[in-house]
Amino acid sequence: MRLDPTYHLHRWSTRRMLLPPLLLALFFLCCILVRGIPLSRDFSGGTLIQVRGMESHPTLGEAKRLVEGLLGGKVEVRLTSYGGLYGLDAEADNMDLPQEVRENLRSSLAEELGVSENQVAVYNMGSILTSLSKRQARNALMVAPVLMAIVILLNFKSLRASGSILGSVWLNVFDALGCMSLAGVELSTGSMAGLLMLLGYSDDTNTLLITAVEKGVGGKPRERAAEAMRTGLLVNGTTFLVLFLVNLFTTSKLVDELTFPLLTGMVFDVVNTWFLNAAVALSKKERREIPVAL
Repeated sequence: MRLDPTYHLHRWSTRRMLLPPLLLALFFLCCILVRGIPLSRDFSGGTLIQVRGMESHPTLGEAKRLVEGLLGGKVEVRLTSYGGLYGLDAEADNMDLPQEVRENLRSSLAEELGVSENQVAVYNMGSILTSLSKRQARNALMVAPVLMAIVILLNFKSLRASGSILGSVWLNVFDALGCMSLAGVELSTGSMAGLLMLLGYSDDTNTLLITAVEKGVGGKPRERAAEAMRTGLLVNGTTFLVLFLVNLFTTSKLVDELTFPLLTGMVFDVVNTWFLNAAVALSKKERREIPVAL
């Protein structure tokens, strides 16, 4: 039997579609290997200092300089207020401070701020908190893809279609992690939530593509894929715009951590879904539909 000559042209074009996402993944793999992924204190640990019950508090800059001078390193400080009394929370990278050092830090900070030592607390954000965060993050990343794979497999009843969707989805997450490594954005509980949301969003766009190619009615597979792409890009663009505006007009650090992997992942989703996964889906579908000559 001899295959139709147009089959080779289709194979050549789909192979070219694979290049951009694979080169992008290779680039981010190098970024992660060279730079690593920075971890927030949610995962790396550190020291938490809390001061409560102050009748007045210094400015943010003064509090930051005071705590940094006592600890000898960079510190993140937040001022708080409740019931007419003030306080501050300070987080530092210092790990597992000895009991004696913590007591000296408490007394020095209480003296500088004019409060009693009972109003100052120093905690090690080490073994318990960080191990709990890591375990919860690991469980979420283990359970989410398993449940996603089961749902996709039940819908399409095809290992290849399910595998291509899951591969594209996880490539989006990998590229988002690579971009976080390149930009120096820390992996925190907020960004972890953004990555999990990216999993669900990426699954939607890839399912849209596979449904159009495998189960669509009318037109050739490439025409159905193009129509699905127009719909997917419209949804992608509107969602990206909303998240970008939320990030632009919000000063919350948690919102920044949540939206960064989502925004970058949506950009990579365009490449991985409409190039990589489309190439795999069209290659399979067109191979089945090519007539043969005896």
